[in-house]
Amino acid sequence: MEPMGALQPGLPNPAMLPRDWPILIIDLKDCFFTIALHPDDTKRFAFTLPALSRGEPDKRFEWTVLPQGMRNSPTLCQLYVDAALQPLRRKMPTTIIYHYMDDIFLAQEEPFTKLQIEEVTKVLADSSLVIAPDKIQTSTPWKYLGWTITEQKIVPQKLSIQTSITTLHEAQKLLGDLQWLKPITGIPNVLLDELCPLLKGTDPCTPVHLTQTQKNALQKIMHCISTGFVTRIDPDLPLHFTIWNTEEHLLGAITQQKKKTGETAVLEWVSPLLQQRKTITSKIENLALLIKKGRMRILEISGLEPPDINLPIEKATLDWYLLNSTALAEALLLSGATVNTGPLMPKHLQWIGGWSWIQKPLREEKPIPNAITAFIDVGRRLRKAAVVWKQGEQWYQQTLEATPEDNLQTLELLAVIWAVTNLLEPLNVVSDSLYVVGVVSRIEDAAIKEVQNQRLYELFLQLKRALRNRTEPYAVIHVRSHKWNEGLGEGNAKADKLVSFAHQSALPRQLLAWESHTIFHQNAKGLSKEFQIPLEEARAIINACPVCSHHNNGVGLGARVNPRGLHGNEIWQMDVTHVPSFGRLKYVHVTIDTYSHYIWATAQTGEQAKHVEKHLNSCIAVMGIPQKVKTDNGPAYCSTRIACFMQFWNIVHTTGIPNSPTGQAVVERANGTLKQYLDKYTDIVSVQDRLLKCLFVLNHLCIFGDRGMPAVISHFAPETGSGPEVVVKYRDPKTGIWQGPAKVIYWGRGYLCVSTPTGTLWVPARWTQPAVLDEQSRTEEEVSPAETAIIDTERS
Repeated sequence: MEPMGALQPGLPNPAMLPRDWPILIIDLKDCFFTIALHPDDTKRFAFTLPALSRGEPDKRFEWTVLPQGMRNSPTLCQLYVDAALQPLRRKMPTTIIYHYMDDIFLAQEEPFTKLQIEEVTKVLADSSLVIAPDKIQTSTPWKYLGWTITEQKIVPQKLSIQTSITTLHEAQKLLGDLQWLKPITGIPNVLLDELCPLLKGTDPCTPVHLTQTQKNALQKIMHCISTGFVTRIDPDLPLHFTIWNTEEHLLGAITQQKKKTGETAVLEWVSPLLQQRKTITSKIENLALLIKKGRMRILEISGLEPPDINLPIEKATLDWYLLNSTALAEALLLSGATVNTGPLMPKHLQWIGGWSWIQKPLREEKPIPNAITAFIDVGRRLRKAAVVWKQGEQWYQQTLEATPEDNLQTLELLAVIWAVTNLLEPLNVVSDSLYVVGVVSRIEDAAIKEVQNQRLYELFLQLKRALRNRTEPYAVIHVRSHKWNEGLGEGNAKADKLVSFAHQSALPRQLLAWESHTIFHQNAKGLSKEFQIPLEEARAIINACPVCSHHNNGVGLGARVNPRGLHGNEIWQMDVTHVPSFGRLKYVHVTIDTYSHYIWATAQTGEQAKHVEKHLNSCIAVMGIPQKVKTDNGPAYCSTRIACFMQFWNIVHTTGIPNSPTGQAVVERANGTLKQYLDKYTDIVSVQDRLLKCLFVLNHLCIFGDRGMPAVISHFAPETGSGPEVVVKYRDPKTGIWQGPAKVIYWGRGYLCVSTPTGTLWVPARWTQPAVLDEQSRTEEEVSPAETAIIDTERS
C-alpha cells in the first residue's frame, strides 16, 4: 500500500479567529466507523477470526467501513469529511470553518441560530456523519484541540504535566508537551536548553535525574504555562512580526499594535530552532533565520507579508549589520516591510529579565591600528601552543602545554583564549588556522550546539565568555604559515619556532631518532645512518617501540638472497600479494629491482592483465625502464596483452614454474617485508596513503643488507668507485670442474658473480678459491683485502 502522506502538516491557528465572534464546535461520533467502503472494495479488507480449539470453521469477515489503524485511514477520513463540508462552505461563505480530523470548528460574526445548527447536522448526516449531541459547544469557554478559547484570549487547557522525571521516556514526553505549548505560552528556548541534556540515550528506561538548575528552569516553564496566553485577531489591524532579545536567546511573535492603548497583542509566539543545524550560529544569523520563519508563518496564516517588522536593534547598529551580514540583508530587504525599533521587552515575559538591544560585536572586520598583535601557533609533535606579542621594541612569549584530550584545533583555541583573557588592550590575533579564525569571528554572541568532543565544547564556552568579558575591541587575522619572515610573518615565525621540533636547540640525536621513528618506524640501520647514532642504540629505540617490537625480525628486502642485477633497472622481479585489510583494493602488485632492492607497489581491484599493465606503467614512471622483468607463470603474466606491452617497451620477459615462487625469492621476501611495514601504519585510514607512506619508508629511510645506503640511492645514484681487482678460481655448477682464474664482478654474503668467457656466472662462495696470477712474484702481503675475505670465507 502506497502511503498518501499528510494533508494537514500542522494544526489550524485559533488566534486567526476574529475577537468576539461566536464559535460553534462539533465533534463527529465514531468518524471512522461511519465512513462506508464501496462494496467492490470490501473484499480487499477481509480478515479471519480463528475458531476456538478448531471446533468449527474459521469465521471470515470483511470491513464495510473505513478500518481504524490502516496506514492511509487518517488521510481518507480527512478527505471524506472535507468533501462532506463543501456544501456548508458554499452555503455559509462568511463563516470560518476549521476542520481537523473529526473536530469541526465554525466561527461567524453573528451568533449561530438553531436553524443553522440543524442545517450543519443535516448536511453532515447526508454523508453518514453523525454529530455527538454532547460534543456540541456553543458558549464560552470553548475547548478545541487542547486550547481553551474565550472571546478575547486563547490559553492552554489545564494539563497534567509530570515534573518528577525519573526515566528517559518521561523526559521525552515532557519535552514533547512543552514544544507543543510554545506557540501559545512563549516558553523561551533558553529554558528548554537546560532540559535537553535529559534526552541523551536510546533506552526508554534509562534513569535520569534533575539537577537543581534544571528544577529551577522547570519552575519557570510552569510559570510561563500558567500565565501565558495569546489573543484573537483584530480584523481591522495588520499583522506585524516582533522580535525580542536577551544575551542568550531571541524570541519572536506575530503581533498587532492596539491603536488606542499602543499595547502589543501577541497572536502566536515564534521561536528559533531548538536544535541548531550548525555548531556555532552567530546571533545575527539566528536573527535572520527567525525573521524568515516569522515572515513565512504570517504568509501561511494570512496570505500576506507583514507590513512591519519590529527589531530590538538601534538604527546605527542595524545599518552596520546590513552592510556586514548578507543573511540579515536578504531576510529584511526582500520582504518589503518597514523595519522599526520594537519594544524592548514583552510584557508577558518581563519577569524573566535580561531583555536588551542587539549590540554590535567588539570584533573588528579589519586589523586595529596601534593595537597589540598576538601571534598564535601550535606544534603537533611537541604538543605545545605558543602566543608571541610585541610591546614597544620588546617581544614577549607564552607557551601552553596540551592536555591528553587536546588536538591541534583545541590547542590553538586554548592559545586564543589565553590571549584575549590576558591581553586586555585592543588586540589583533594572528593565526594560520582557518578553522580557529572562523570560530573566533563568529562565537562572541553565538548560540553553541553541544558536540561530542567534550573538550572542544568546553573551549567554545570558555572562548565565548572570554570575548564577552572584554571591553576593548579585537580583530582576528588569518595568515598562511611559513611563507615569509617579514611583517606579520616575523611574529608567526617566532611563534612557530617555539613549538617546532626542528627549531629546538641542542636536542640529542637519540631524541631526534626516537621522534622520527615514532612517525616512520624505519629499521635500525636506517636510523643509525640518518642520525649518526650507534647501531645498538638504534636497535634499542626499535625494541622500545610498541609498534615495531614484534616486527623487523626478518633481514629485509632481498638480503641473504642472491641478487641477479648488476646495476639499477637491469632485472626486476614482479608478483601479486593479497592484503585483506585493503578491502576491494586487496590485490597489491609488487615490483622490486634485484640490484638496488628499490620496491614499488600498487593496490588494485584485481590481478588480471589490465591490472598488471597499470602497475607496470606506474613502476616505469617511478623507477625507470628495466631491461628484464621476471615473474611467475601466472595467467595474467602470460597473456597476449602483457606480451605486447613488454615488446612495446623493449623489455625481456621471463617466467618460471606456473604459480610457483621458485626463482622469485627476492620479490617473495619483499612481499613479507611490505606487509610487516603496512601493519605499522594501521592508523592511516586511506589505503593509498598507507601504502605510499610504507613505500617511502622502505625506499628512503630503511637500509637492508650490506650496502649501507637506502635503496633510492643505490637505484638512482649507484656508487661509481671500483675497488681492487679480484680474481678467483670457481667450480662450474654444470660440470663440477674448477675453472679460472676469473674476475669477480660482484660479491655478497655467501655468493659471487664472476666473469666467464660465456658471460657472467653466479656461484656460491664455497665453490670459489683465491687465484694468484703469478704466485712466484706475489707475496702474502700483496694479496688484496677482498681476496683475504674470500680466503677467510673458504676456511670457515
